[in-house]
Amino acid sequence: MATYLTHTELNQVIQTLLPHYNILAPGYENKGGRFAGTDNLTYLSVTQASDIVWQEKSHFSPKEAVTPITQTLFHFNGDELRESKIEARPTLIFLRACDINALKRLDHMYLNNGNNEDIYYCRLRQQLKLVLIECAQSFENCFCVSMNSNTTDNYDAAVRFDANGVAFMAKDPELQSYLNNTGKEIEFTPQFVQSNPTKVRTPDQVCNDPNLIRQILHKHPVWSEYDSRCIGCGRCTTSCPTCSCYNMFDVAYDENHKVGERRRQQASCMTNGFADMAGGHSFRDKTGERLRYRALHKVNDYKARQGHDHMCVGCGRCDDRCPHYISFTNIINRMTDIVEQHLNDEVEHAFSTHQKIEVTHV
Repeated sequence: MATYLTHTELNQVIQTLLPHYNILAPGYENKGGRFAGTDNLTYLSVTQASDIVWQEKSHFSPKEAVTPITQTLFHFNGDELRESKIEARPTLIFLRACDINALKRLDHMYLNNGNNEDIYYCRLRQQLKLVLIECAQSFENCFCVSMNSNTTDNYDAAVRFDANGVAFMAKDPELQSYLNNTGKEIEFTPQFVQSNPTKVRTPDQVCNDPNLIRQILHKHPVWSEYDSRCIGCGRCTTSCPTCSCYNMFDVAYDENHKVGERRRQQASCMTNGFADMAGGHSFRDKTGERLRYRALHKVNDYKARQGHDHMCVGCGRCDDRCPHYISFTNIINRMTDIVEQHLNDEVEHAFSTHQKIEVTHV
C-alpha cells in the first residue's frame, strides 16, 4: 500500500521531516551548466516540494552525500588529534535506480576493498535513507539496462512524481509514520526502465579472460585518437557516480604548521598530474592513456577484482557533460569490437596454420 500526496500535502510531509532529516534531491543551481548561461542540475538540500526536479536526469550524481568534494577528516594541534564532526540528522536522499546501484560500488571501494573500512565514508553512509525516484522512461545517453543497473530493491521508500503530486510508498516503518493520516491510499509498485535507446556490449561478453582483454587493449592504437580530442578536463569523472579517487592534504592555520586540519578532496584520473609520483616520475601523460585507464577500470578491472558487476552503471552523465562530445558508450563498444576482432583473427590464423601443416604432411 502507498499514499498519494498532492503538492500541498507533500510540502506538509517535508516540513514534518525537516527537523529530523536533511533532505537531498536534484535541484537547480544558478549557472554552472554544460554550456554558458545554463543552470546546473545537482543535488541540493530541499525545503519544499517545488525544489525537487524530477523530470530530468541530474547533471551530477548524489555521491557527494557520502564523498563530499572536500571533506575535513580531523583537526590537529601539535600531538593532539580531534576527529571532525558530521550533522546529527540522518539524510533522506532522492535518487534513481542507477545511482542506488552506484552506491553499491562505492560501498565496495570504501568499506570492503583492501579489507579496510573507511570510517569517514562509513559514518556518512550509515546516515542515508534512500528514496527511489521511479524512471518512467529512459533519459538521453542512459544505458543502465546494458549494465544491469536499471532495477533495485535496495531502498527505504519509492516515489512516482506526476504533474499533480507524488505516489509515495515507504518500506521503512519510521518513514511510513510521517505519512499516516495524510493523502489518499493507493496501490503503487515502482516500475523500472526495461530498454534504453543507447545500448552497449562490454568486452566480457565476447571474452571471459579479463587479463587477455587488458593485454589486447593496452597497446592498441585506438587510444591515440583521443590524445587530441580529449582535453583532460575531468568533467566525466566529476559527474560519475562511481568514481572514488581523492587527494589528501593538510591545511595549516595562521602560518603555524602544527595547527590545522587534514582534508581529502575528490580527484580525477583524467586530469594532468593525477599519476605523478615521488622522484618526478609521471605516468599516463597523454589524455588517451588516461582515458584507457578509466575505461578499463570501469568495464573490466573492477569486475575482475571483485567478481561481479562492472563499476560503470550506465547513467550516461559522462556523455552528457563532455565538452568535446566524447561518447563513453562508443568507447565501450569499440573496446568490445577490438577484443572480438582480435579473437577472430587468432582463430583464423590458427585455422590457416593448421591447414598449411596438413597440406605439408600430405
